[in-house]
Amino acid sequence: MKEPTGNQIKISLWRNSLLRRYLVLSLLVTVLPLLVVTWFYDRFTGELLEDLGEQKVQHSMNATHAALSGFLKARQFELETIVDLPNIERFLSGDPLSPELEPTHALISFETDSFDIYGVLFFDTQWQLKTALPGVASSGPPYWGETEFSLEGLPRIKFADYWLIGPQPPRQGRSGWFLLAAPLPLSSVDTSSSGFVALHLRFASLAELLKGQSRIDGFTPLISTSEGQRFTVNGRPALDKTPSWLSEEFAPGWSIEVVKHHPAVNLSQELRRPVFLLGVGVSVVLVGGFFMALILRIKRRFVPLIEGAEAVSRGDWNIHIPPEGNDEITLLAKAFNRMGGRLQALIDSRLDVEKKAVLGEFSASIAHEVRNPLATIKVCVQSFPIDEDPRNAELITLVLEEIDRVNGVVENLLSFARPFDPERVWVTAGDLLRRLAALIDPLAVRENIQLSLSGDLDARLCIDENQIQQVLMNLALNSIQAMPEGGGLNLAVQSTKENTVIIVGDTGIGMAPESLERATEPFYTTKSQGTGLGLSISKRLVQLNGGHLQMSSEPGAGTRVLLTFNASRETHE
Repeated sequence: MKEPTGNQIKISLWRNSLLRRYLVLSLLVTVLPLLVVTWFYDRFTGELLEDLGEQKVQHSMNATHAALSGFLKARQFELETIVDLPNIERFLSGDPLSPELEPTHALISFETDSFDIYGVLFFDTQWQLKTALPGVASSGPPYWGETEFSLEGLPRIKFADYWLIGPQPPRQGRSGWFLLAAPLPLSSVDTSSSGFVALHLRFASLAELLKGQSRIDGFTPLISTSEGQRFTVNGRPALDKTPSWLSEEFAPGWSIEVVKHHPAVNLSQELRRPVFLLGVGVSVVLVGGFFMALILRIKRRFVPLIEGAEAVSRGDWNIHIPPEGNDEITLLAKAFNRMGGRLQALIDSRLDVEKKAVLGEFSASIAHEVRNPLATIKVCVQSFPIDEDPRNAELITLVLEEIDRVNGVVENLLSFARPFDPERVWVTAGDLLRRLAALIDPLAVRENIQLSLSGDLDARLCIDENQIQQVLMNLALNSIQAMPEGGGLNLAVQSTKENTVIIVGDTGIGMAPESLERATEPFYTTKSQGTGLGLSISKRLVQLNGGHLQMSSEPGAGTRVLLTFNASRETHE
């Protein structure tokens, strides 16, 4: 099939673009309804709600003001009636229970027959209490009890012919109150002195008239007195210090204040618009359904791409993603397939070239430049006559040992550079481990190391027995060297249908994360006498046998090395 040209790809992208289709649909289904609803809401609802809230608060304020003013007016009428009663001034000095004052006392009781009035108080010109007549709601001082009744510290405001005294906030065991007082008429006997008569009023009766205002959401009504004290609808001092939003005076120095906390009108409670709610519900359902379908469709299209990326991360460059449709995701799948094939070829070619160039040149140089001189030196040293001086014999032996050590390093380099191709045969994991245990058991006993075998020892592997035996021996010796104070060395086998894993685990000193990351790099070692090639060669041999070497370790907690081999016979045949 002929590949499309650049212009054809551009046309195809425009005609079949998922981005264009989803963008247009998103705008139509979500943005447009939201813009319309927002415009209506912003244009009408906001102003309407605010106007309704303010009108309701103002209307309630007027009604509350009328109620408070009416309460005080009613008490004024009652007080005027009491002041006009005959012989009223005699209650300042006379016995209120005397037969002469009994008719007047009865009239006072009739006028004060209300639970809003505690009683009637008579004061001299210095506002010292002289007589207290209890009403139906009276209790405690000054009617009963020995506690002194005083007006000291209470604010007094004079308006017209009346005095407004208080309020006295509620205290423990006592209710709040205030006084409405008027001057007594001058006595016909002694015109030089007079006094005052006052209604002892229940302050909570006045504050309770705010309850109609308190039913408006978002607003709190308070009574403010001349000294700036604020009281709630229960007649108690208000703790809220928020400035008032609206204030109106109902008596000299006394005002109704409204504190605003949040919007006055709640849409769900005050504006139940069935059409609006239905429209919102339909919009939500449409938006939710659209995006759910969109998510499911995109997820289905992207799952193969994600699985392909995971396969590539595992090193499987031959993954093929079947293209579907004719849009951006299809082009991405095709590009991904081409990228995988080209990267696989490029990596294989690059690795092969570098491996042959570097290792071949390196191994040849080592073989010719080191091994031959080492052999000559060793022969020459061995031909030296040994005299009677033991120091000369010791030096000759030391030189020969160092020559052998250097030769061993050269052998490791050559093994790393040019390992033999594995000759794979089917072997039992238990045979490998038992043979390894027999070889290292004397060394383990000497180093106080407990050796153990566990797991599925009957699992079979298709490997080069000698190469894997070399790997296991190298790992076991490393573990023994990592346990200078003794410990435990466990050789285990785990098998599944897909893989067989040989585990070499110790309880040694472990490795730091930075050392673990570089442990299999050539020439990297933490040992003073190491060459840094043991684990590199082991990893290379395991890979040649179709396996994978993986290490995990924690400082002070030991090290585990896992050799994972494919258990499928077809993989190796």
